[in-house]
Amino acid sequence: HTESLREKKEMDPRMTELSQLFERFKASYVRNDLDNSSNLLSRLKVLLTGFTSLPPVFEDTPNAITDLTIAREIFELAVFLSVKAEDQEAFERDYCQLKPYYTDIGNRLAQSPQEYPILGLNLLRLLVQNRIAEFHTELELLSTNALENPCIKYAVELEQSFMEGAYNRVLSARQAVPHDTYVYYMDLLAKTVR
Repeated sequence: HTESLREKKEMDPRMTELSQLFERFKASYVRNDLDNSSNLLSRLKVLLTGFTSLPPVFEDTPNAITDLTIAREIFELAVFLSVKAEDQEAFERDYCQLKPYYTDIGNRLAQSPQEYPILGLNLLRLLVQNRIAEFHTELELLSTNALENPCIKYAVELEQSFMEGAYNRVLSARQAVPHDTYVYYMDLLAKTVR
């Protein structure tokens, strides 16, 4: 019991530091200060390595749900930051770090409102990079419920139009993006189509 209390006391200062840094990161992201956001994100990722409740360990600590929720939010914002920075390599890295929060521990946390927009964004990225086999593999991993989401449907319909050679539909689809982060990849796709 004493060891448990000691762990909890040790965890609180780290969580306080993480929370404060995360608030600074969010503010920097909103201000479009990409350099500062990237620096803060790097520091956040280093801090996250000290939490055993996070992947790959998934230790069942007293604060595990809080830790997992904050870490998921950090990685979600990291994905959006990579799109703002137009950095596809960072997107892939951050998405890979985020994915376990949707797949491996999705049942332990309430669903994130950012999950479907990010899953759709990843599908769109794979389509833009002409990684069609991976696109279909990711699609097969999604639930029936996810496939009905407008963000996922958008990427699927876009891929169908692209494969059918209906390039006019692909070009006009930019006007109906389901999430503002999709514009970057739609611009890249439009260049490919042209």
